[in-house]
Amino acid sequence: MILKTLVTGMAAAAVVAGAAGGVTSVASSLSSGASSSTAAITPVVMGVPLPAAPAPDLQAPLLQTLSGLAGGGSFSGAKGTYIEGGLGRIEGIAADREYSKAAAKGYFPLSFVVADVDSDGTTATANVTATANTGATKTEPVTFVAGPSPTGWQISKQSALALLSSNG
Repeated sequence: MILKTLVTGMAAAAVVAGAAGGVTSVASSLSSGASSSTAAITPVVMGVPLPAAPAPDLQAPLLQTLSGLAGGGSFSGAKGTYIEGGLGRIEGIAADREYSKAAAKGYFPLSFVVADVDSDGTTATANVTATANTGATKTEPVTFVAGPSPTGWQISKQSALALLSSNG
């Protein structure tokens, strides 16, 4: 019973303190000369800003980036533009070899689903689910960076290496 009273009291105090903080911030912005119709209110909870608005619709360009990587061609050539910083000669040869092995096992074509996209403008993170031609499915978090590729987005070097190393 004492614990319940203590928790209820702390919750009430937090609500009152949060409301007082919100009223104080509005009052201070109004006293600084801003009219009530132009006062900017920044939502915060316990001093931590709330998340920004959802990422713009990036699913299409991110899917195009993934499809560009999974399509035909060489990682030393056109596919290299879809990876942050490109690939070196040895990395490109190794990636081409792994791609050829996966193609021989019937994994291609791949289909992708991009979900939970979050972006700050220059980077985007998403949960990517890849489904192979064989029916095998895998979901991985992937980071994309804005960069010089046909889609305007590249997969981060770290995500590319993680995907290659996680593929058995």
